[in-house]
Amino acid sequence: MFKKLSYYLFILSTTSRLFPYLLIIGLTSFVVMIGMNAYFFGLFSAEALKAEGVDNVFGAGFVDTLWWSFKHLLDPGAFSENYGAPFFVILFALFNSIMGLIITGALIGFIVSAIQTAMDNARVGAATVREKGHYLILGWNRKGAAILILFAKLKVQERIVILTEHNLDALRVDLRQNSRALRGLRVLPVQGAIGSSSELRRVASKHASHVMLLAESKAGVQSDLTTIKALTLLNAGQEGMSGSAQLVAEIVSKDNVGIAQVAAKRSHPIVSTSDFISKSMVQCARYPGYSAVYSELFASGDFVIDLFTPHGLEGVLFSEVATAINHAVVLGISWHEETSGKRRRVSVLNPEPDYDLGEGDELIVLRKQNESPELILDSKFQTVEETRALSIERPNITEVLVIAANQNLALMVGELLNHAVSDLRVVVACRDPEVEKKSLDQRFNAAASKRLKVEFVEFDLVESSGLERLNPHLFDVIFVMADESDAYIDADSRTLLILFLLQELELRLGVEKFPPVVAELLNSESKDLCLETPMTDAVVSTELLSVQLAQLVRDPYLETLYNELLNAGGIEIGIREISYYIDSDEPLPLSLLTQKVLEFNETVLGFRRKSGEIILSPDKRVLERFEAGDHVIVLAQQVYL
Repeated sequence: MFKKLSYYLFILSTTSRLFPYLLIIGLTSFVVMIGMNAYFFGLFSAEALKAEGVDNVFGAGFVDTLWWSFKHLLDPGAFSENYGAPFFVILFALFNSIMGLIITGALIGFIVSAIQTAMDNARVGAATVREKGHYLILGWNRKGAAILILFAKLKVQERIVILTEHNLDALRVDLRQNSRALRGLRVLPVQGAIGSSSELRRVASKHASHVMLLAESKAGVQSDLTTIKALTLLNAGQEGMSGSAQLVAEIVSKDNVGIAQVAAKRSHPIVSTSDFISKSMVQCARYPGYSAVYSELFASGDFVIDLFTPHGLEGVLFSEVATAINHAVVLGISWHEETSGKRRRVSVLNPEPDYDLGEGDELIVLRKQNESPELILDSKFQTVEETRALSIERPNITEVLVIAANQNLALMVGELLNHAVSDLRVVVACRDPEVEKKSLDQRFNAAASKRLKVEFVEFDLVESSGLERLNPHLFDVIFVMADESDAYIDADSRTLLILFLLQELELRLGVEKFPPVVAELLNSESKDLCLETPMTDAVVSTELLSVQLAQLVRDPYLETLYNELLNAGGIEIGIREISYYIDSDEPLPLSLLTQKVLEFNETVLGFRRKSGEIILSPDKRVLERFEAGDHVIVLAQQVYL
């Protein structure tokens, strides 16, 4: 019987939050009733009333008896006040006092346990979110902190809820390390599975205004499955998110992008990590210095891409508007169109100079955070009468050296092949050439293989002399990829060592011109350690991808811009010598430079000084003097000759 009772007490204690307190109340009532039996053993006798602890204020009835019994339960010290009372009265007082100590101890234990449970729940983020219009980040990786820093720069006022299935201690470390940069943000970390509908309800996904899906850091490519499941749940009508919410999702493998787009009902931007990194590295190889321009443009937080709707410009040509708007660079045109009953935004970057604006057209502009576009009222619209081709030497990469390999190798080689005008030869120096060769062979068909020749060479940092045998100075470009194959060696540390070896080799060979070196880094702080090395560009995936994700979740129409800038055959950011556009060293207004560049169907984003200083979205009224070595940063159509 006792074992059965103990079992039921255990079941009720573990399945009901209220049972422990109900048990305390029940036990207290029972003990008080036992103590009240002292009434029948002379509690209010003449001898008992002489004791300090016995009173008959209310006629020595029920109330006085209840008070006496309850007093000894709550205050065990009241037992000493019964000195001189009858023996049985003292016995009942002793019983109540001892039981009072037991019940009080149990009550304190339950309260402490409840507080500890509440603190544990707060530490692991087990609370239910009661927010509306909040930002919701599902998943966490090394890009998360950079995304929050950008939100802080953009002065996001809404609550930012982060749901991740990993321990929150590491996340809190990231927040603590960046506490100064995150000042002003209201961040709430919550622990849970992002692929669970109940967890999505707990973080109020239905009421979120912006939702961002990040690949969980420890899951790798497998995180794509969780992301796709979460996308399906979020787009599942009433149980998902509101129709007005803006969403962006990160997918690790490009192969899974199509499935993710289906899960997102092709209505939200999907960003492929591997695709973005590989394309960015190739663009850096084609235009040395590209990463610095890209970082200044998108990662500095000083510039925003916005929509501007000036009135009364219907029928005005694009070239006229581009020269007449100040404090902003006109990148393209955007408008809404109806397709199959759905309204969607369409964007065109760098249109022809004679493109005439129509009703409902909006301008896509690049501007500084603290400036607004304005029409130069005292300037006459300048029309580009005729466009002509710019006669320059286009990038043509035919010999490539890749040091180290990761999951982005095949995509990067494919992107190089897309840009290649002639046959392409790639030498891959890695730790396990046979495995990498087998993986690469599965990615390319016979047609591509005719134009592509890939050689694999075994290379390990243990034998640093192997780098010299590769003759890196004879290649058009050198890629150093982030190698995360060894869990005990930091990938950036390995990249830094390779760059130092290249630096030592460059000095020893004494070559006049060393090829551009494009390195993939995982931490932006590592970039500062590479300043003296031959590295010309650093693609910091955490920095660039975080910016893209943060901007797309706020402005989904920017997906067109990002796709155009990175895809082969689309619009690109070009870095041209100033001599291609002007041949005078006299000061000239930047509006005139804008018109000169428009004659070649290109758009001026800014310029880069010989010293390396990058100036974007300059004031068109200012007179600038250019010299040899200065470059113009333009938005242009990719041309392959």
